[in-house]
Order: sequence, then C-alpha cells, then structure tokens
Amino acid sequence: MNTRIIQAVFFLFTLTLAFQVTAQPTGTPIVIGHEIRIQSKVLDEERSILISVPDSYKAVDTNYPVLYVLDGSAHFDYTSSMVDFLSSNDFIPEMIVVAVNNADRTRDMTPPSEEPLEQQYRPNHGGAENFQRFFSDDLMPWVEENYRTHPYRVLIGHSFGGLFAIHTLTTNPDLFNAYIAISPSMQWNGQRLVGQAETFFKSKTELPVTLYMTVGNEAADLPGGIRKLSGVLESTAPTGFLWQFDRMPLETHNSVPHRSTYQGLEFVFANWTLRNPLEVYHQYGLEAVERFYEYGETRYKTDRGIPTQTLNPILVDLVTTERVDEAVSLMTSESASKNTVSPALSFLANALKEKGDNERAAEFYRQAIMLYPGNTAAMTALDEMEIDYSDVLPNPPQVNGNALMKYTGVYSSQQTSDITIMVEDGKLYRELRGEHSELLPFSENRYYLMGPEYWYQFQTNDGDEVDRVIISQGRNSFIAEKR
Repeated sequence: MNTRIIQAVFFLFTLTLAFQVTAQPTGTPIVIGHEIRIQSKVLDEERSILISVPDSYKAVDTNYPVLYVLDGSAHFDYTSSMVDFLSSNDFIPEMIVVAVNNADRTRDMTPPSEEPLEQQYRPNHGGAENFQRFFSDDLMPWVEENYRTHPYRVLIGHSFGGLFAIHTLTTNPDLFNAYIAISPSMQWNGQRLVGQAETFFKSKTELPVTLYMTVGNEAADLPGGIRKLSGVLESTAPTGFLWQFDRMPLETHNSVPHRSTYQGLEFVFANWTLRNPLEVYHQYGLEAVERFYEYGETRYKTDRGIPTQTLNPILVDLVTTERVDEAVSLMTSESASKNTVSPALSFLANALKEKGDNERAAEFYRQAIMLYPGNTAAMTALDEMEIDYSDVLPNPPQVNGNALMKYTGVYSSQQTSDITIMVEDGKLYRELRGEHSELLPFSENRYYLMGPEYWYQFQTNDGDEVDRVIISQGRNSFIAEKR
C-alpha cells in the first residue's frame, strides 16, 4: 500500500472518529456540587473546597448538619451520593457536604513527629493544629455564613486524614460532634498518639462525641497502632462516648474508604431513625419509641419528634388489628403531632367512624382539613355526617386572572415530568401527564389541589419574576424550575 493510500485511510478513519465523537448525545448535565475557592488567613493561602447541598435546600427553609471530608477530590463524588442515598431513606439526615482539597497534605494532616526518619523524609510535617485553626477560624465560619447550617458537624478522614481526625478528637474534641477515622496512620510518630489518646480519655468523665474507626488488610505497622487505640477505648472510654472499630480484611488501603464511609455514617446516625418500629412498639410500647427519638434529639441537637415513616406503619398496624384507642393515643402524643400528615388523620378518622365514634372521627377529619384544605375524603365524610367544617377552611385571597399570568409556563424537575401551569376563565390550572387540575389559592403565591395532597408555592427571582415552584407532599418537597 503506497503512502497516499495510507494517508487516505488514516484521514477517513480520523474523520469517522471525529464524527462519532461529535455525534454523541448531549442531554442535561447532572450537577452534584461546586468547587469554590476561599482565602485562608490562618494558612495564608487560597484553598479549594467542593460543596454539595441537598436537593431540598432551595425548597425548604431549614438548617442542615455539615459533613466535612478530607482529601476532597478523592472522596467527594461517592460521599455526596451516599449522603443523598442514605438520607433519602431517612437513615441519616440530609447534610451539606464540604470536601477540602489538598494543598500540602503532609503539612496539614500530621501532628509533629519526634521520629528521625519522618523528620528527614517529611520535613514539612507537623501542621495539624494549624489545620484545626483553619477549620475553626476560616472554613467553618465561611460555611456557616454562606449556608444554612445546623450545629452538628461530622469529620471524615482517611490515612493521614484519619490521623488528623484522631489527633483532633484528642486535642480539640468539640470541633466536631462525630469522627469517622478510616485506616488512620497511627504508626505516625512511633504510635505516640495512642498514649496521647489514653491520657485524654482518662481525663474525661463524659464526652458526648461519636467515633467510627476502621482498618483494611494493610501493612502491620498501620493496623498495630489502631488495635492499640481500640484497646485504650475499651478500657477508658468516658460516659457518652460512642465508638466502634471494624476490621475490613477484604478491603485494601485504597478501597476501604468507600465501605467505611457508608457504615460510618450509619453508625454515627444510629439513633436517627428506628429501623424496626413495629417490633419495638409491640414489645415495649409507645414510651420506648418516644425514648429512642428523644435520645436522638439530644444527640443530634434537633427537635424532631417521631417522624412520619415511623408513625405510619404503627398507625396502620393498630387500625388493622382494631386497636383504635391505641392509635388515637399514638396520634395525639406530643412527639407525633410534630410530624402528623393529613392522610394519616383521615385514615384514623375512618376507623373511628366505622366503630360509630362519630365525635372523635369528626375531630380528626377537621384536623385533616386544617392540615390540608384539599382533603376531599375528609370533606365527603363530614358531609355524610352532616357536620359543618367551614370554620377550618382557609379564606383564599381574591386573585384576578391577569395577576395569575405571572405563574404560567412550563416547569421542569428531575423528580417529575414537565408541569404546565395555565390560566383558564380566571383560574389557575396544572397539567401533568395529561391530567388537568385546578390549583386553588391558599395565599397569594401558595396553591393546592383538591384530592391528593400537593402544595404549589411559586417563588420569584431577584427581578421579581416567577422562576420556580416548590412542590410539597407531606414532609417532602422539591423544586421545579421555569423554562
């Protein structure tokens, strides 16, 4: 084959490859976070951080715990995804994830060492306490100023990052509420941190902090220090200090962070949600369920009550087994009232009505309408009972058709199909998957549907133009952006 033929074949191959690359479908990017650079006065340098916020961040006005992750670029993606997955199942709370990218890893994460080899081969070591001040004086104030944060903070560190976590726990424990130390480099400085930890824990009678620690299948000098630290904790852990050490023999030093992060978050938030509510209720009663969540409220600094996903299965079980009086006690308890939803009240009212207890049934139907004025099932039941409920219905504002035009348009979200908002005969309507439903006004910018429990709250941008709608069902909310 002569040179010209070879050149022609190469040209055609290159052209085909270029066409294949440019012809790839584009689609819509999925963004899990942003890189932001902040100036550190403590370190006298600019630092890069990666931040992700929950999907609900723009939809609800609440504060979120913060999860700080060391070696940010290595662990940000999967950690953010784990937080999203675990929180969507209510195993942990929704959290803001702040991952710190490295500038000088050895300098920042290691305490000073007396070992000659570490002094010789890592001359820039020993800046761990300065790095703590970066967190306390620079990073945390910046995060708390720019995001809605809750005071509960968690730190995750791997290897040198785990060493930094243990060092911080034993020198400045209040900086974080929980520590996940993954294969911490406890061999550092001849394992002297183990002695430091022993002195620290012996000096504490109470310490409401959580530690989860792991080690993979690794060289002997690293696991040895971790096992010694575990022994110290077994004999000296103070009251209120929750800790667990897990060996992971099937994981390497590089693979152990993934599994450790998942299990660590589950351990840290073990008292966030009761996994077996029916079993606990049947064996120990409502008081035990309440105690579980009261302890969690103290541990995680919240005022949460019994969440809906715990209430609902207990309520259904009590009603289906004809223990309706117990169901009433459950739903009227102070801790349950914080998370009661309209359909659950209607469900209980139906059971009371079937028993002939119309007085209590009517009260729960009325409460259901107060929580959601579009609850047609409760209205129908009260109509059949010839009981007036007009006093619990809202007084809607008078909005003319022209004023409603600002809400019209197509709204898009990853959580649902496109939603079209339109005005017909001076009223607002929603069209979703071919279903045409009127939106009734509750306030100037908040509307609801008759029947299924959906709230639509329209929001404006800085130019006072409606650009998104917050859609809520029960305790869940998401945002649909106007196209």
